[in-house]
Amino acid sequence: MTMQNDLLDIAETLAKLDGGRPRQACLRRAVSSAYYALFHALASLCAVQLVGWTKPWEVYTPIYRSLDHSRAKDDFNGWGRRQSSDINLIGQTFIKLQEERHRADYHPEPFRGRAETLDLIAQARTAITRLGALPSEDKLRLATQLITRKRA
Repeated sequence: MTMQNDLLDIAETLAKLDGGRPRQACLRRAVSSAYYALFHALASLCAVQLVGWTKPWEVYTPIYRSLDHSRAKDDFNGWGRRQSSDINLIGQTFIKLQEERHRADYHPEPFRGRAETLDLIAQARTAITRLGALPSEDKLRLATQLITRKRA
């Protein structure tokens, strides 16, 4: 089981924790965990594609940690429809979850309900599944685009 699957399972558990009206904190943490599941899936993809899983931690970890939240969002926004439909879905899900995580973590007004939260978790799960199913060339291209800095 990977960390991203564990995070999705934790998110679902939190969203379903109370039988009656769910606690706001549980729903907020669930959305945050769903976002981080997708973020870690992307970070893992980058490291595996660019250095390989079997490399020492001192080689693997810096690439894994190179994925930047706001740069990734900007990259996904900037690509428009120049990517495959799966990469576009992954990107749009990433952007949506990042915005919802920010809202969950920082905004005091009432948060989403259980059904909406579970839907966001399902979207994260779908994006992670599609990420894993990308053709090898697309995985490498995506990893390279997310990690490298563009120069004018």
